[in-house]
Amino acid sequence: LLSEFVYVAGQWWADRIAAARALARPPQTVKHEPDVYSPVEVFDAEFSGAGGDRIKAWYLRPQAATPGTPTIVKFIGYGGGRGVPAEHVLLPALGYALFVMDSRGQGGRWSSGATGDGTGGRENSLVMTRGSASPDTYYYTRMFTDAAVCTTSAVAARGMWQSTQLSSARVARRAASGTAHEAAGGE
Repeated sequence: LLSEFVYVAGQWWADRIAAARALARPPQTVKHEPDVYSPVEVFDAEFSGAGGDRIKAWYLRPQAATPGTPTIVKFIGYGGGRGVPAEHVLLPALGYALFVMDSRGQGGRWSSGATGDGTGGRENSLVMTRGSASPDTYYYTRMFTDAAVCTTSAVAARGMWQSTQLSSARVARRAASGTAHEAAGGE
C-alpha cells in the first residue's frame, strides 16, 4: 500500500513538472551591470515555471567560468525573493556558478522579490493559502514546480551563456520596439 502511494504521489509531481516543461519557453539571460561586480559576471535571468509563468532569477559566475564550471541552484524560502546580486557573490568568487531562483509572489520580509504570482510584479508575502482549495492550484504546488524546473533552466543557462548574451544596446533597441519579454530576448 505504501509503495502504491509513493508511486501515485511521484507520478502526480512528475505530471506537474511535465506540464510546466510543455509550456516552457527557453530561459533568457541578460548581462546585468557588467562593470559593477567584477570579477563576477551577473545575468538577470528568466525561465518558465509552473503553468508557463515566467520566473526571475540571478545567474552569477566567475569571469573565468567555462561551460564545465560547477553550478549551484539556490532556492529562496518563504518571505524572501532573489534579492540583489551583491547578496550572492560569495560562491561565484570561490569559483562556482550560481543560479538564484526568485520565489513567486515573495520578497519584502528579508529580501526583495521580482516575480509575481499570476498578477505580475511584487506582491504581499502573506500568500501561503492562495489556491489551497485544490492541490492543482495551491501556491506551494506552483512554487515547488518552479524549483524543480529551475534546475533544468540552470543547466541550460550554463551552456547557453556564450551564444546568447545580450548587449545593453541590443536590449535597449528591443525595449524601444516591443514588450519587456522581447527586450529580454523572448519571441
